[in-house]
Amino acid sequence: MKTRLLTTAMTVALLCAGCFENREAPRRPVTAHSLAEAITHQAAVERVILAGQTLSAFPRELAAMPRLAVLELRGTKGLGSLEGLADLKALKQLDLSATQLDTVPDAVFSLPGLERLYLTDNGLKALPAAVGRLAALTYLNLDANQLAALPPELGRVGGLRWLRLNSNKLTALPSEIAALGRLQRIYLRDNLFTQVPECLKALPLLEDISLSGNKVMQVPSWMTGLPKLRQVDLDGCPVATLPDDLSGWASLQVLSLVRCPIDDAEKARIRKALPKVHVAF
Repeated sequence: MKTRLLTTAMTVALLCAGCFENREAPRRPVTAHSLAEAITHQAAVERVILAGQTLSAFPRELAAMPRLAVLELRGTKGLGSLEGLADLKALKQLDLSATQLDTVPDAVFSLPGLERLYLTDNGLKALPAAVGRLAALTYLNLDANQLAALPPELGRVGGLRWLRLNSNKLTALPSEIAALGRLQRIYLRDNLFTQVPECLKALPLLEDISLSGNKVMQVPSWMTGLPKLRQVDLDGCPVATLPDDLSGWASLQVLSLVRCPIDDAEKARIRKALPKVHVAF
């Protein structure tokens, strides 16, 4: 018995000591939560989180931080003109949400390596054409603004994969959106759309589409032919029927038709046509 216990203990020890000896713990980026802390570690700091703080102006000291990749300024006050932002050449992620912006500062479009941009919960009424210069951008969040239209230059951001436009005043998307061939997710909740934007037809990698809270009355047949589509959200739209042929939704996992005026016969047809899909009515 003692021999068996000893063998088991040795086995456990070997597993703990041997099997994981070549594994390294995930590296944690050097992060600062105040400007003073960032200045102290300016040669190494990679993330600066100043969310909710009050500043006298945009911190020009950030330009002396060669490894700064993430800058979070969500909810900060006193940013001013953002003069000096363009000097942050290593920046990959910028959060300017809830900073009372009514226009996007030009300096934002001078960040060639920017990959993720958060501009949610501001008073933006227009997105400048200069957005087309953000060639590295993969994620753009413009939720909760006052946008009634988007510039056609957005179609030049060819690497964009995730586009959030919830809670604006949009009635249409520019046809140039069809050039965003890598787009996988688009969120258009709570706008003023009356139809599904046809430019989405040309985006074969789309996985998620949300149009809940709009006035869309019809699901076009081309939408069921998007091969990668996993989730469709039409919650609250006045959609009464779906296209006759739903067989193209082979990858679909979730379909939300909550608060849609669909009768029982149509519900039964949809469930029969999509037996593997979680359909919510």
